[in-house]
Amino acid sequence: MGKLEGKIVILTGAASGLGKFEAIRMAEEGANLTICDIQAEKLEITKQLCEERGAQVIAYPCDVRSYDSLKNMVEKTVEKFGTVDVLVNNVHCTTLKPFIDMDIETFKNELEISAFSAWHLMQLCFPYMKNKPGAGASIVNFGSRWGQESPKMSATYSAVKEVVRSLTRTVAREWGEYNIRVNCICPGGFTDNAKNDMDKQLPEMQAYAMEAFKDNVFHRAGDPYEDVAPILVFLASDDSHWMSGQTVNADGGGWITA
Repeated sequence: MGKLEGKIVILTGAASGLGKFEAIRMAEEGANLTICDIQAEKLEITKQLCEERGAQVIAYPCDVRSYDSLKNMVEKTVEKFGTVDVLVNNVHCTTLKPFIDMDIETFKNELEISAFSAWHLMQLCFPYMKNKPGAGASIVNFGSRWGQESPKMSATYSAVKEVVRSLTRTVAREWGEYNIRVNCICPGGFTDNAKNDMDKQLPEMQAYAMEAFKDNVFHRAGDPYEDVAPILVFLASDDSHWMSGQTVNADGGGWITA
């Protein structure tokens, strides 16, 4: 019996990257899922991979910047599965260049994709997650070590990820009374998205990023399926029932503080 047996999960950004492997791992642990992404064809592949592992899956192509689309996704999930037990706000986008060259529209776009979608989905899922018995419901948001470090050329990405981390802490304080726990993962994993995005970056940014992926106590890049996804499974499972408002740095010890 898997750690997520019978859990109903909504997971954003599941067509590729970390989200794809998170969905597969959660399916293997017994979850049924609603997965969304703007990349419809790739999302369908993730759906098939999850179904091969025994999960029932709704693949919902959408732009997470659309509130109506998010609302419809939650409604379809409840219509099919009856409830929502776990919400994983994984989706994000990344723009890396010097701050002087950044424009405010880029910042707004990243806020809408990462922070606003998490905001909307938490509120939309709340009626179905509140006051569940036992270990209750779980929300897992995604921050970043870069949000905590604020390296060069990450002005929008770092700022947005810190918005998500701060929101996580506030909602955890407010929703504990409803038996909902809210935590944040700052992952360290080298994905297909990271590779593809890196090819578009300035040469100095590519060199910096590749070193950053290996900048941990194990001196290797993390694997999204083997290294990061199991930590998500833990936070989604009943085993994490006594954790809320926490940032978990799933990065091989890249970020260590007292």
